[in-house]
Amino acid sequence: MSEKLLRVYKPFDLSKVKEHLLIYGDLSGQCSHCQNMDVKLEMVSCPNCRTDFRYIAFRNVQHHMPKIVNINLNRQDLTIIDYDDFSRTLGAKKAEDFFK
Repeated sequence: MSEKLLRVYKPFDLSKVKEHLLIYGDLSGQCSHCQNMDVKLEMVSCPNCRTDFRYIAFRNVQHHMPKIVNINLNRQDLTIIDYDDFSRTLGAKKAEDFFK
């Protein structure tokens, strides 16, 4: 039987995800907690703020599918989340907080 990747929807505390998220772009990553740039995919924590990465989001999933498969095999400590879902939810939360 051939295994495939599927999206799974689960509730998360947005502030905890933001604090421990590695956002990976085309060539390197960014720590969501301190905004440190040039974070390598292999790093388990931010070299600047020492926050451990528990979540990872890819800005362009289609370009990084082999990396996602590799992370699923070798880094069970990371939860892969959808970047678009994260940024949209974060924007909605900021707007909600602004109008309180």
